[in-house]
Amino acid sequence: MNQKTAKRTVFASAAAFVFSLALAADASPVRAQQPQSSTVAAAAPTNAVAAAFEKRVRQYADMREAIEEKTGELPDSATAEQVEAHKLKFQAAVRAARTGAVPGQLFTRDVQQHIRSVIASEYKGRDRAELLKTVAEAETKGVPLRVNYPYPESKEYLEMPASLLLKLPTLPKQVKYRFVGRNLLLVDRENGLIIDYMTNALP
Repeated sequence: MNQKTAKRTVFASAAAFVFSLALAADASPVRAQQPQSSTVAAAAPTNAVAAAFEKRVRQYADMREAIEEKTGELPDSATAEQVEAHKLKFQAAVRAARTGAVPGQLFTRDVQQHIRSVIASEYKGRDRAELLKTVAEAETKGVPLRVNYPYPESKEYLEMPASLLLKLPTLPKQVKYRFVGRNLLLVDRENGLIIDYMTNALP
């Protein structure tokens, strides 16, 4: 083998080695090098917070359903007085079952932060001003911010905007959100009890 042929052979071997390295690099997994989507990463804890809150509210709903069954059903021909008496009996039984309930048992701190963030992002500018005006004009002054206490029947139930309900954690049919001033309450639809509340929900 002459000197020129030997040089070509060495060059070819080196080229083959470099090419094999390139193939190996192309075949290596690349998913580990790709950064995870920040949106997906941020959504995971938010979904977990909402799911945990929904579970706690469902536990309340299951408890009050069991109590309502024991309270008995009203006859179709029940008078207004009988309906009111049945409601008060049901209300008293639920209150007794929740003796010692305190604010924040359902609206935990992380849920409150989540809800404030949702409302702040959903209502900006003119929409925010209109919502604040509606809340300020509602006949809710005097509604007590007290857990396990009846929402006064004489006070207005301010309906939640449908667009906001779609963004907030889902509630079972027995429970509803209600604004009282800038505060957000969880209220039992039938017995009228304030299940929990959070302050300064509105930005």
